[in-house]
Amino acid sequence: MSLRDELLKAGLVSADKAKKLDSDGRKQDHQRKKNQALAAEEAARQVETRRQAGAEAARKREQDRRLNLEREAEKKQRELIARARQLIDSHRLNDPQAEIFYNFLDSDGHWIRAIRVTPSQRKALAMGRLAILRGDRDEFDFPLAPRETAMKLAEFAPNRVMVLHPESEDSDAEEEENLS
Repeated sequence: MSLRDELLKAGLVSADKAKKLDSDGRKQDHQRKKNQALAAEEAARQVETRRQAGAEAARKREQDRRLNLEREAEKKQRELIARARQLIDSHRLNDPQAEIFYNFLDSDGHWIRAIRVTPSQRKALAMGRLAILRGDRDEFDFPLAPRETAMKLAEFAPNRVMVLHPESEDSDAEEEENLS
């Protein structure tokens, strides 16, 4: 026999009051179970929110990393351009008094370009001691520079070296001296 039944038998509790207590107990059990279900739902929502926040933070970090890599690449590219410009401008050998046209193909091989050179510069170009480089002052900026400068430039900006013939011996100059 349950406590309820004993209390009813003893007359300490009325039948209505016993029913009300049973009803209240069931309501409390239901509320407790409902609260547990809500708590579980809320915990699941919080876990999902944390997971989404973590995924968003990871995506943001990856995006920031990519942007930083792009900025670093752009910075390096600007530094290489500035270095090439400085190297070309500091070793430029173009003579404003030059009168002989020296024709050559551009790096694409589509256009014949011309540059004015002196006779000694023409010979040095043919022997590989001088090179024609692509400047960046304008579309027709083709500075002459020593072979060593062209070799340095070819290491980090090979598209700037337009003409660099293989180096050859000075046999023509010796023959001319012997004939004189």
